[in-house]
Amino acid sequence: MTIQFHSMKTTNNIPQGYKNSPLGIIPQEWEVKKLGDVAESFSGGTPKAGNNEYYDGNIPFIRSGEIHQKNTALFLSELGLAKSSAKIVEKGDLLIALYGANSGDSAISQINGAINQAILCIRPYNLLTSFLCSFLELKKNMYVAKYLQGGQGNLSGDIVNNYIIPIPPLPEQQKISEILNAWDKAIKKQTQLIEKLELRKKGLIKQLLTGKKRLPGFSGEWKRAKLGDATIFLSTNSFSREQLNSVKGNVLNIHYGDVLVKYSSVLDASKEDIPYINEQIEYSPKDYVNNGDVIMADTAEDEMVGRCCEVTNIDNIKVVSGLHTILIHPIIKFAPKYLGYYLNSERYHKQIISIMQGIKVYSITKDALKNTIIDIPNIEEQAAIANILSLCDHEILLAKQKLNEFHQQKKGLMQVLLTGKKRVNI
Repeated sequence: MTIQFHSMKTTNNIPQGYKNSPLGIIPQEWEVKKLGDVAESFSGGTPKAGNNEYYDGNIPFIRSGEIHQKNTALFLSELGLAKSSAKIVEKGDLLIALYGANSGDSAISQINGAINQAILCIRPYNLLTSFLCSFLELKKNMYVAKYLQGGQGNLSGDIVNNYIIPIPPLPEQQKISEILNAWDKAIKKQTQLIEKLELRKKGLIKQLLTGKKRLPGFSGEWKRAKLGDATIFLSTNSFSREQLNSVKGNVLNIHYGDVLVKYSSVLDASKEDIPYINEQIEYSPKDYVNNGDVIMADTAEDEMVGRCCEVTNIDNIKVVSGLHTILIHPIIKFAPKYLGYYLNSERYHKQIISIMQGIKVYSITKDALKNTIIDIPNIEEQAAIANILSLCDHEILLAKQKLNEFHQQKKGLMQVLLTGKKRVNI
């Protein structure tokens, strides 16, 4: 999409055609009002827990973490709706999360449903819902810093209704919304592409790492061995997040939390962001991580326990394995990256699930891990499998980089369009 902007001339530090306002310098034609003066709003409630007659009906029950979604985990019955303060919202309504970790998030509802007390529904008049949603998205961090001191907390209807909102002429709102919608469509399309690429990779892992599909030129039986016969476990440390930093140090430390949510099956130590151990800590590790070693998280709050990454391209970098990890060092030769992909496969993870211990927090022990079984193709087939999966990862990485570009472009447009710094041709 080609976007044309009006140019601005400056007089006495205020551009021609602009004026001062509570939001700063804005176009002359724009108004500034409190949100409560240009919209009606309401929040909902929650039916009494434990009464089965109130739940499992046909009314989607939208909670604060679900305002961006088409699906909900819970459904209300007509009786549950009638016997509670839950309120019906319609597809296209603006929803704001008041409570919880995503306080301040805003989204246009994708479904008809009911909301609880943690959501505020906004229905503006003489103001496009899409324009308002974009403005609230732009200013979210400011609202969080001002009203929640940057942390998890609660907003309220009164707070939100006192937000100061710019009101451009309706045709300009429409044009701005059209431009931002074009980027939203590109972001959605790119997100769908990433999902397809990840699904394809998952299918390849299921076929290639189980032997259900053999690559051309390979045949014969795979060897099977206990993990404890193919690897040994090296020493780790127990440094907490508070003992690590992202700025400087002499030794890099791989924390189990990063293994669970940040790193992929293969971790390139020369490129990935790995925290340092604080310099003031005296530490002489018994073992450093070597190329081809696998670091596994031995603790998690869900079935992600056992997630791991194979470390590559260490060269002269000093890397150690940190809190709640198991450092797995191969004692037989594996093709680079094969073990990282295999130990993260669904086939292997089923064994991890069978040896998990705990109720609220799950863990695995080294003794149990030693007895898990791994499939070992010949070294050439391992390399071929790892190469295909590595190419998949590269495709996914490029697609995610493109998605990030779209997000940054949209953010830049929002900063100039929603504040009137740049004007669109109507």
